Amino acid sequence: MTDLDDLIERAIDPSSVKPEGTLTNPPSFGVYAIEDDSDGSTHYRFGNHPVRMHELEDKFGAAELEYLFLSREDAAAMTALLNRPES
Repeated sequence: MTDLDDLIERAIDPSSVKPEGTLTNPPSFGVYAIEDDSDGSTHYRFGNHPVRMHELEDKFGAAELEYLFLSREDAAAMTALLNRPES
């Protein structure tokens, strides 16, 4: 199993967390897809869910939640893997 597969298995269903103020309970960290209109590529960002999603929507016009994690480290690792250039 690859690192990517391991991370996908640790992703959680967004319905498993509840909004509490501006964050969620338990705290969760999203990985978000951002379309680059200039070349059609997709880039990924992560952060506290849903605050980071709203920041990205404000900055880029849209952001789609791809994965949700209970661990910030897992979200960062998934983002790094997804942003890796293809060889």
